[in-house]
Amino acid sequence: MNLFDEIKSYVGFNDDDARRLRQLHPTVEPYFNAIVRQFYDRLMQHPRARGVFTGPEQIKRLRTSLQGWLQGVFTGPYDQKYFQKRKRIGQAHVDVGLLPQFMFGAMNLIRTQFLEILCDEVCEEIVETLDDDPQHLPASAVASVEKILDIELTIMVQSYWDELMQQKLEIPAALATGLAHEVRNPLNSIALQMTLLERKLRAKNVDVDTFEPVFDAMNTELRRIKQMNSEILDFAKPVDIERIPVDLRELFDEIRQSHQLTLDAGDVDMEVSVRGDVELQCDPNRLNQVFVNLLTNAMEAMPEGGTIGVEIEGKDEGVVVEFSDDGIGMAPAKTHQIFDLFYTTKTAGTGIGLAIARKIVEAHDGSIDVMSHRGNGTTFTVYLPRPV
Repeated sequence: MNLFDEIKSYVGFNDDDARRLRQLHPTVEPYFNAIVRQFYDRLMQHPRARGVFTGPEQIKRLRTSLQGWLQGVFTGPYDQKYFQKRKRIGQAHVDVGLLPQFMFGAMNLIRTQFLEILCDEVCEEIVETLDDDPQHLPASAVASVEKILDIELTIMVQSYWDELMQQKLEIPAALATGLAHEVRNPLNSIALQMTLLERKLRAKNVDVDTFEPVFDAMNTELRRIKQMNSEILDFAKPVDIERIPVDLRELFDEIRQSHQLTLDAGDVDMEVSVRGDVELQCDPNRLNQVFVNLLTNAMEAMPEGGTIGVEIEGKDEGVVVEFSDDGIGMAPAKTHQIFDLFYTTKTAGTGIGLAIARKIVEAHDGSIDVMSHRGNGTTFTVYLPRPV
C-alpha cells in the first residue's frame, strides 16, 4: 500500500465520499473566491506570515493556485496524481518559508468556512442536490468534507516532516563529506608508506613473515575505512538514474543467482511472489543496490537462518515491493531513525547503506518505509511509481 492509499484508509475515505464531494462541488464553488480572500487576509494579518511573501504578483499567483486546490478538493480524482500534485503544493509553501502554525491555522479557517456553508447556509440545497438518504445527508456530507480536509492536512504535515528530515540529513552529510575529503589523502599516504615499509624490510632480509599478521590487520582496516569513505562521498553526490524497461521479477532472479551461495551458507531461504504487471521504467543497477542492501540486512538479522519473503505487486500507478524477514527485529520507536546517516543497530555497521537506499528510491519518485517489532522480524516496503 502506497502512502496515499494508507492515508485514505486511515481516515476512512472511500468511493462514496469521492462521489459525495463531486456532487457538492456545484454548491460550494460559488464560495471559493470568498474563501481564498479570507485565507490570505488572515495570513497577511500576521507580520511573520506576511514577511514570507515577495509582493502582490506572488500573492496573485498563490490565490490562483488556491482556487485550483479548492477545485481539486471537490472534483478529484483522488488517485496518486492527486497526491503528487498536493505534495508539490505543500512543498511550495514550505519552500517560501511559511511557518507551519500559520499554514495549519489557515487550513483550519478553510475547514470552518466549509462547515458553515454546509451546515448553515445551503443545507436545504444540499438535500435537494444529493441522492443520499435526506435524513442522513447533512452528517454524511460533513463527514466527507472532514475526511478530505484531514487528508489534505496530513499531506501538508508530511511536507513539513519531509523538509525536517531533509535538513536533519544534510547536516551530518555535509560534515561527513568534508571529513571524507580530508581523510582520503592521508589514507592513501598511509597505505603507500606501509607498502614501502614492507618492501624495505624484505630488502634488508628481515623475516617479514613475523610481521605478516600485523600488516594484514592494518591493510584490512585501511580497506574498511576507504570503503566507508567512498560510501560517504557516494552518498553526497546527487543520485542520477537512467530509466529503462525492467521486469522486477527478473531483477530478483538475478539477485538470487548472485547471492545463492551466501543464502545457502547462512541457511536462509528467499521466497519471491509476484502479482500483476511488475515491469517498470527504472534504473536496474541502482535498484539492485537497494535490494541487495535489504537482503544483506535481513540475513544479518537472522544469524541462525530463516526466511526472507519478497512480495512484488504491480498496480496501475506503480509497483510495491515488500521485503520481510523473520529475524530479531527492532523496537518500533527506532524505525524512524533507521534511514538516518550513520544510524545503525549493528556493531560492525556503518549506517550508510539504508541512507543511500532511500536516496535511490526517492530519485525514482518513490518511497521506502519500515515496520518492525522486537522478536517478530522486519518488513521494508518500497513503492516505485510508474513515470508519468
